[in-house]
Amino acid sequence: MSATAEFHVHHDSPEQIGRRERLGVRLLIVADGAFVFGMIFSYFYLRNLNANNGWIPKGGHTLSAMSGWVTVFPFIIAAITHRFAMRSGNGFKNIAPITFIVLVVGLYLQWKQLAHMPFQVAGESEGKHVFGFEGSYSSSWVLIAGANMFHYILGSFIALGLLIRARRTKIDPVLEKWRMATTSSWFTWIAISGIACAITTSII
Repeated sequence: MSATAEFHVHHDSPEQIGRRERLGVRLLIVADGAFVFGMIFSYFYLRNLNANNGWIPKGGHTLSAMSGWVTVFPFIIAAITHRFAMRSGNGFKNIAPITFIVLVVGLYLQWKQLAHMPFQVAGESEGKHVFGFEGSYSSSWVLIAGANMFHYILGSFIALGLLIRARRTKIDPVLEKWRMATTSSWFTWIAISGIACAITTSII
């Protein structure tokens, strides 16, 4: 008794598949962009509102303007190295690890920054342990840092997938070209998002 396994692949042309995947990523970028710029709007709205001096309460802490840029540089480097890897042709598998490593480093830096925030507040209220943040500035900063963390996690996952695929599989060169360009648009977007967030948090 024997069994055979049949694998079904796309019956559409590589160009059609590539266009669909590009559309999906573009829609993701639009949705993510709406969220990111919504956070930025909220940051400046709360900053200008400053109800009851709640933006930065008396004795509250802030981070330096440079702190936001430290965790953004890996986004920029990753976007540049991916574009360079795309143009290198057969050398992609040798350059792709750099993109992955840079994003992992950025993920670590962002995690470390979140883990050592100076404006966490903890105490007791009605016999219960309460945890929070000092004011609107700290809450907005944590939300923006969390968005960067999400981008690092997703970007690292994508970069790892590209690295594995480049070394272990053979894919239609036309489809691969489309996927590299689509991935490049995502890496470019998270770099732009990171820069916008860094500019925002630089204005305290």
